[in-house]
Parts: sequence; structure tokens; C-alpha cells
Amino acid sequence: MKTHTEKTLKLLVLSAMFAAMTTVLTFFIKIPTAGGGYIHLGDAVIYLAACFLPTPYAMLSAGVGGALSDLFGGYFVYLFPTFLIKALIALPFSRKAEKILTSRNACMVLPAGVITVAGYYLTKVFLLAFDQATTSQGFWGAFTNPVTWGAALENIPENTIQAVGSAVVFLVAAFALDKANLKQKLLPYTAAKA
Repeated sequence: MKTHTEKTLKLLVLSAMFAAMTTVLTFFIKIPTAGGGYIHLGDAVIYLAACFLPTPYAMLSAGVGGALSDLFGGYFVYLFPTFLIKALIALPFSRKAEKILTSRNACMVLPAGVITVAGYYLTKVFLLAFDQATTSQGFWGAFTNPVTWGAALENIPENTIQAVGSAVVFLVAAFALDKANLKQKLLPYTAAKA
């Protein structure tokens, strides 16, 4: 039987591994979009991490992995929003089953996608309002202006494609990893306690 310290260390190492994988698959393997952003595979890794790790570990791994990618890519203004959004997309998933691809986890790609699209939409609204803060209407005037909210809509299609692509990659990867019984090999004690 493993001690609490050994389990914690293993979870920390797995969290760091998932954060690194998220960063690599977000930053290095990406498709640029017309709006200046990009489509990537990092969110699929976040979904997988959330199926392996306890919620606090998964959220921290997701936030750090996504934020590091923005840091390396020079998207400094997105660091905090990305950390928050990526941490939140880990929430809907559950690690309590022996398998990664459960009916619950398969369905949770939908709320995770909604969090991604809504989170980056709100981020764009705030950024546009801050950009207009020096005008006569100020930040609040720009923030409450329907034109600002309308202009932010331009990123919804690319964020939707991002969410759908991540969902498909997650479902395929989860199926393959379940066939290899990877979850039980890495964390044999998790499903027994859940």
C-alpha cells in the first residue's frame, strides 16, 4: 500500500507532466487563425488530465499549461484569462471511474467547450473595452456599448472550432488509452477509492 506522501508525489509529477504536455501541444502544434489566435490540441490534454487527476491538481495543471503557452507565445494580455478559463474547463470531468471514456466524461466536452467559447468571448469584450478606455466614453462606456459586444463575436467561430477539435481528439485518445488500460497502470488506487 502506498503512503499518502507517495500518492501526493505521484499526483504532482503527473500534474506537471500534463501541464507540460498542454503547453507543448498548445504552443508547438497549432493552426493560426484569421483573428490572430490559433487552434491547438492542448485542451484535449486538459480533458485527459481531468479524468486522471483530482480536481485541484487537474485545474492547476490546466491553468499552468495554458498560461505557459501564452507566455511563450507572447500573448501576455491573455495570461490570466487563459489560466482561469483552462482551469475551469477541467471542472466538468470526473476521474472517479476506472475508465477515462465514461458516458459522463464524453458528455462533458460540451460544457467544457461552452466555457472555452464564453470565456474567450468575455475576455475579448474586456480587452476591447480596455482598448477604448482612453476615448471620451471611458472603460465603462466602452464595456456597456453594444458595438464592443458585437465586435467580440468575431472570435466565436474559431473558438468553437477549437472546442470541437479538442473534443474529437479527447474522445479518440480516451478510447485508445482505455484500450491500453493506462489509467489503472498509472493510478491503480484511484478507482478503488472513488
